Amino acid sequence: MNSLPLRRHCPHSDCPSKSTPDRARVIRHGRFTTRRGVRTRYLCRACGRTFVPSLGTPYHRLRRPRRDFDQAVKLIVEGNTATAVARVSAVAPSTVLRWYERAARHARRFDEQHLKLDEPVELQIDELNTHGAGERDPDWVFGAIEVWSRVWLATSVTRRTRRATLLFVRKVRETLRTVPAQMLVTSDGFKYYPLVLKRVLGPLCVYVQLDNHYRRDRILSSTPRLVLGSPAELERALERSEDSNKPNTAFIERLNLYLRRAISYLHRRTTGKVRRAARLENALEILRLYYNFIRPHSSLRFGQVTRTPAMQAGLFDRPLTFREIFSWVPPPPVVRPRHVEYR
Repeated sequence: MNSLPLRRHCPHSDCPSKSTPDRARVIRHGRFTTRRGVRTRYLCRACGRTFVPSLGTPYHRLRRPRRDFDQAVKLIVEGNTATAVARVSAVAPSTVLRWYERAARHARRFDEQHLKLDEPVELQIDELNTHGAGERDPDWVFGAIEVWSRVWLATSVTRRTRRATLLFVRKVRETLRTVPAQMLVTSDGFKYYPLVLKRVLGPLCVYVQLDNHYRRDRILSSTPRLVLGSPAELERALERSEDSNKPNTAFIERLNLYLRRAISYLHRRTTGKVRRAARLENALEILRLYYNFIRPHSSLRFGQVTRTPAMQAGLFDRPLTFREIFSWVPPPPVVRPRHVEYR
């Protein structure tokens, strides 16, 4: 399990120290005074350049205290709008939106580095409509959850097309380090899922679609339909599952309900409707970070200990905080030299 060490390394991608794992090349190089206090400057002996510890984090060159930034991020995951957060924090709404962009960008890099699952048991996939009654908006929220650990694997705000479905399932596949044979995957009766899952996962999954029958906007009954795999493989997949006795989409539907309550853009019959997909994506990335690594899940209670999905998946040994995650310095991208062909 990881304990999220705050390692000091040179943030410049062209530094010679990137070729070796030695971290002792970075040393302290004096202090400087800011409006918020005294800060430490670091020196990289390999390239001779200095940098501040907040470089590469959302706190870099922040003109307000870090606690204001953390408070604004905490308020958005509780269903508050950007204007309400601006009133509480005494800043402009445009400033709050820029903070959300910073936090979402850092959340994506944190997930890419740490959110990797081994041996998933059961996956559930679904789409959430972003527009209200009587509105015409083609944007949908794709979501996927690993049932045993309750890890929210991936999300995407896009249209319900074959290309968008393919990109989303590929994003889900990137979060799975290893995929066991005959992994159970369930979803609703969306027409593009069988083609995409067969292309991306192929014989690694047992895929079941649920044909829901509605009455007065409520699900009256569900009919499972085996699409990929054999009935014997489906029985073995259900035996490995500790949460499902039969194919269902109950866990991803609960996650969709949580999204409705936690994001103001998805509240029904309110003025906080989605006008820009990018803002909804930023809110979803921050909420996914909070859901997986910070918020203890009520169904993961073992005695007096309530685990987060990341703890249940074996990624971390304790709940994290926004301050710890936003203080984490992501490794710089590796710049690969271009191949030059001499004639």
